[in-house]
Amino acid sequence: MRLAVCLSVALLVSGCISGQPPRTGGSFASPADSLRARIATLEDRNAALRDSVQFYRDLDSGAYHREMRALRDQLTRMSYELATLRDGGTTVTVLRADALFEPATAALSEAGVDRLTSVAEQLRRVYPDRTFRIEGHADTAPLGASLRERFASNRELSCARAAAVLRRLQALTDLDPAQFVAVGYGATDPVASNETPSGRERNRRVRVAVLPTPRDYERPFEMSW
Repeated sequence: MRLAVCLSVALLVSGCISGQPPRTGGSFASPADSLRARIATLEDRNAALRDSVQFYRDLDSGAYHREMRALRDQLTRMSYELATLRDGGTTVTVLRADALFEPATAALSEAGVDRLTSVAEQLRRVYPDRTFRIEGHADTAPLGASLRERFASNRELSCARAAAVLRRLQALTDLDPAQFVAVGYGATDPVASNETPSGRERNRRVRVAVLPTPRDYERPFEMSW
């Protein structure tokens, strides 16, 4: 009996010394793999804990609320600028075509040039780095014979008048030509009824607008710590 016990102890010690782990289910277990898996699990839990701790630190320090406030402000600015772009910019002035051009033409009158001089000074002084949008508008009245010789429609007439105003404003300000754009709407965007003479006069107009300053929205907000 004592011999059997000594033999069993000798075999166990021999197995430990040889470095062979005990068999489990017919295969050798891998303590190293188990340890690596345990380490990976602990690292994941540690990372999640660090993130959680940082979140509450941000809350306590006010950083989270500052970031959210900055993001809301950015979204508000973007919404405003998108709405402004959709409306064709912020109106600087609306000029009656009858006060700008010689009758039945796209040629500026002397009074029209004088009026544009003050507008150009305002653009140069207040918006030197902005883009200007010049819109030509017309009524629905058929073109007279003299106008039909040069323009096929009211839209073409409105384009020509917008271009004439653009050229004059550019010359008066010496700003970069790339800062000016012109578009002709014809009778598609009336501000009054075309059924009355006074309404048609209001619809014959040139709108000068300023577009928002271009922004880089690749980064939604920036914070300094």
